[in-house]
Amino acid sequence: VFTVPPKISNISSDITVNEGSNVTLVCMANGRPEPVITWRHLTPTGREFEGEEEYLEILGITREQSGKYECKAANEVASADVKQVRVTVNYPPTITESKSNEAATGRQALLRCEASAVPTPDFEWYRDDTRINSANGLEIKSTGSQSLLMVANVTEEHYGNYTCVAANKLGVTNASLYLYSK
Repeated sequence: VFTVPPKISNISSDITVNEGSNVTLVCMANGRPEPVITWRHLTPTGREFEGEEEYLEILGITREQSGKYECKAANEVASADVKQVRVTVNYPPTITESKSNEAATGRQALLRCEASAVPTPDFEWYRDDTRINSANGLEIKSTGSQSLLMVANVTEEHYGNYTCVAANKLGVTNASLYLYSK
């Protein structure tokens, strides 16, 4: 009776899917005795999906289920063969923080807006229905999931309601922020 160490022969490629999609990951292995395949989601808890065999099915995938999945093929002959698949889950923006602020005239002011989204959101700022550009003492700085609207030198007309809009290819959301006088 001859034995063969486990070897993963075929594994799913990295994929990007929209939240709510069904995902099937596949991992095929050879060896003798027949290797046992286990899947693990590489999170801090890293729970194993026992007895899923070659296929790991995720129905209605959520953003929390994105990340790396590890397939392990094991038999008693030699150390297990391990490979990984990265699953990226796209989802529309939700604004996680929108910070109104107060400022005295002649001072600097800052309005902050944060959004969670994959792909990374694009931000726009509006005052009433007019889009704000970085000009006339106003500056917009967006990095990753955060956007800042900076007013260099606050005057009376800067006080009022602003709208932060976060968008990606899956959706758009907005939040109202206020600049109050001190």
